Amino acid sequence: MQYTNTALNRKLNIVQDSARVIENNRLFYFLIIMFVIIQAAVVYFEIESRMFIAFCFFSIFILFFFSFNKPEIAIMALIIYIPFSKIIIGNITTGVNFTNMLTISTLVGWFISHQTRNEKFLIPTPLNFPLLLFFMIGLVSLILGSYQLVNIESENAVLIYWRWITPMLMYIIVVNNIRDKDSIKKALKVILITTCVVVLITLRQYQNLGIISTWEKARISSIAGNPNALGAFMSQFGPLFLGLFVYEVQKMRSLVYLIPFILCARATHVTFSRGSWLAFGVASLVVAIFSRSKKIILLTILFIIILAIKPDYIPESIRDRFNMTFTKKDSYIERPLEDTLEKSASDRIVIWKGAMNMIKKHPFLGIGYGSFPYFIMEYSEIEVERDAHNTYLRIAAEMGIPALLIFLLLIILIFINTLWVFRHTSDNFFKGCSLGFLGGVVGLSVSCMFGSRMNSLEIAGQFWIIAALMQRLKIIIIQETVDKSEQEMEPNEA
Repeated sequence: MQYTNTALNRKLNIVQDSARVIENNRLFYFLIIMFVIIQAAVVYFEIESRMFIAFCFFSIFILFFFSFNKPEIAIMALIIYIPFSKIIIGNITTGVNFTNMLTISTLVGWFISHQTRNEKFLIPTPLNFPLLLFFMIGLVSLILGSYQLVNIESENAVLIYWRWITPMLMYIIVVNNIRDKDSIKKALKVILITTCVVVLITLRQYQNLGIISTWEKARISSIAGNPNALGAFMSQFGPLFLGLFVYEVQKMRSLVYLIPFILCARATHVTFSRGSWLAFGVASLVVAIFSRSKKIILLTILFIIILAIKPDYIPESIRDRFNMTFTKKDSYIERPLEDTLEKSASDRIVIWKGAMNMIKKHPFLGIGYGSFPYFIMEYSEIEVERDAHNTYLRIAAEMGIPALLIFLLLIILIFINTLWVFRHTSDNFFKGCSLGFLGGVVGLSVSCMFGSRMNSLEIAGQFWIIAALMQRLKIIIIQETVDKSEQEMEPNEA
C-alpha cells in the first residue's frame, strides 16, 4: 500500500512539473508569442532552412515527453501551429510532417494521462455520434472514390480524406483534454494571438505589393494559399474580437479588441473575395443582433446612415468588384443567370448545376470521395477539372445527401452549444468569445457556400478547437451549477 501511494505521488509530481509551463502565465505567454513570431517570420520571409526544420523536429521531440502527463501542452502547440500548417509543413516522407507528429504527441499524452483522471476516456457530447456517422460514411465514400479514381493520376484519396478528418479530430482531442476554465481561457487567447499575427502578415504582404495591374495580382493569400480561403479564416475569427469588444467593461481595454476587429475587416477586404466580404458582414451582423449592445447598435446604425447618405464612402475597390459581377444588363427572365455574370461567377453557376445533376444521379452514397473535380465535366458544360466552389454541394455530390444532413447537424449543434454558453456563463471573457463565435459559425457557414472551406486544417482546425472549448465550458458550467445546488441543499437538510 505504501509503495502504491509513493508511485501515485510520483505520478502527481510529474504532472505538476510538466504543468508549470502552463501555470506560469508570464512564461506561457512569452513562449507563445515567441513561437508565433518565429512562424510568422518563416511565412513572411519564405524561409526554407534545414536548420529551422531540424529545430522544429527537435522541439516536437522534447514536447512529446512533456505531453505524456500533460496533453494540454501539445494541444497549445497545435493551436499555435495550425494557422501556419499549410506553409510550414515539415514533410519528411508521406504522412510524416509537423501536423501528424503534434497530433500523435497529443494522442499519446491523452492515452497515458487518462489513468490519473476521474472521468471517462471519451466523454459523451452531442457531437460524438454525428461525428462517428460522418466518419463512417466518409470511409464508404473513400472506398468508392478510390475505385473511381483507380485509372486517374491524382493525389492519394486517403491523404485528401485525412485532411478532411484531421480538423474534426481536433474537436475530439481538445474536448477530452482541456478540462478547466483556465486552460480554456489560455487556448482562446492563443487563438486570438495567432489571428492577430495572421492579420498583420496579410496586411504587410498587401502593403508590399506596390503598383498592381489586375484584380488577381492584388489578392492576398497569406497563410491560406488562396484568397477566398483566407477570407473564410477572417470571417471565423474576426468576430471574436467584436464579441470581446461588446463585453469588455473598461472603455480603454475595449479598444484593444475593436482595433484587431477593424484590422480583420481590412484583411478580409484585401482578399477581394466577394463571398468573404459577405460572410464577414453577416458574421458581424449576427454578433450585433445577439449582443443587444448599445455600443454595437449605435455603431451599426451610424454606419448604415453614413453609407445611405454618402455611398461614395464605400471603398472604390469594393464597388468595382461587385459591379464587375454583372457584365450584361438583361433581365434574368430574358437570359439565364450565368449569361449575365462575369466568367468567374458564371462558371460557378454552371458547376453548381452540374453538381446538382451529380447529386440527382448518386443521391445516397455520392460519386465517391475526391472524385468531383474529375467527373464534373460529365455533368456540366465545364471542360476542365474544377472544384465545386461549394462545400455543401461537394459533400452531397461525393458523399451523398445523408452525409450532408449530418454535416449540417454538426454545424447546428455547435451553434446551439455556443449559444447555451453565451446565455449561461457569467465570465465576460467567455461571454465575449462565445458571442463572437456565434458570428464565426455563421460566417464560416456562409463562406462554405462559395468554396471548400472545411477540408483544410489551417482554415477549419481552430474552428473545431473552439467548438470543443465551448462544449467543455458547457460541461463545466453545468457541473458548477449542480455542485452549487448540492451545497445549498446541505444546510437545509442539516
